[in-house]
Amino acid sequence: MAAPRDLVSVTPEELTRVPGFATVKKHSADFPKRATAAAQLRSRQRRLITSVKPPTVTQPRPKRVEATRLTTAQLTKLRSVHQSPAATAELVAQKLDPDQTLGLVYSAIAALEYTKLKAERARRLKKAGDRARVDAQWAKVVEGAQDAFAAGGMTRVTEAGLDKMAKELSRSRANFNAVVDIANGATDTAFSGGPKLAFGGFVTIAELIADLLDPVVTPAPADLCDRPIEGRYTKHFSRSFSLSVRLTVWCPTWTNPFRTCTKTFTIASVSFGVGLEVGYRITCCGATAWGAAYAQACGTIIGVTVCASCSAKIVGVAGVAKSGSGSSCSYGLGVTAELKCTFAGVTVFHASVPYGWTVTGPCPPASLPC
Repeated sequence: MAAPRDLVSVTPEELTRVPGFATVKKHSADFPKRATAAAQLRSRQRRLITSVKPPTVTQPRPKRVEATRLTTAQLTKLRSVHQSPAATAELVAQKLDPDQTLGLVYSAIAALEYTKLKAERARRLKKAGDRARVDAQWAKVVEGAQDAFAAGGMTRVTEAGLDKMAKELSRSRANFNAVVDIANGATDTAFSGGPKLAFGGFVTIAELIADLLDPVVTPAPADLCDRPIEGRYTKHFSRSFSLSVRLTVWCPTWTNPFRTCTKTFTIASVSFGVGLEVGYRITCCGATAWGAAYAQACGTIIGVTVCASCSAKIVGVAGVAKSGSGSSCSYGLGVTAELKCTFAGVTVFHASVPYGWTVTGPCPPASLPC
């Protein structure tokens, strides 16, 4: 089992036991028959790479979030995830599944809003000549907070219970700052009238990562047209992405204590790298490439195994152009890899990564059909 707090690469033997990776598909393409100028080969290669689109993803439907009765220990878990460079692995290490994570973020935001308005109440009481009016407004704030937790399944939360959770939030300055950081980084605000309070889910980040500046060049022997070559090279990928959730939360003001907002919260910035070993078979007529890599961290949460993973695999090869004559030809290819990261089966990152691949070797003789 992979060590916690990091994504550990699995061996090729272990990879065959990972669902979806039992067989690594091979992708082939023919080189163009007609030669072109050397400058055009690079231009066409670049054009093919930029024509690749980001993967099409469907965001998970919002689900009901179960609120959490906050404790310092729970908030410390959230801070550990927020500060981790490998947040999905840290979630596994902290024994948090997707539902628990959503509930923890939702409750921490509600407690933060309550804490802010509690401070506002203190300021108003110092200035107000009509204490009864401030107390009446505060009672509405308490009701709004109670509604927020009730929407998440925590009914009968008293004012004393709200005060206790606010105290737990403020007990650790580091925990408090982590929650403030998550709250302040929220985007996509939509006010009341949208999705229901305490509904949400993880966000799938979809990207196109075009590698235009670092083509792989594979030299081929002089007898390429008579004897195919086979080999492997390692293509390194590294990327950072935001581990994000979208939630409909309580976002009150003193004069509008029942306001709700739908926001996207960045829990952490996740960085990962993977070395994809690409296998290939090349002739002077075409090329075939294949490869897959997988890294994971797994842990047990109440008898259920929960894993975080990131994978890379070759998903396409396309012939681009051929240039040269006689004994010296360059063959341009476009290769597309797929990067995907999941947490407990939920896809949190999905990227298409096209890059250039050039083979240098002899040109095919006229007798060959290619």
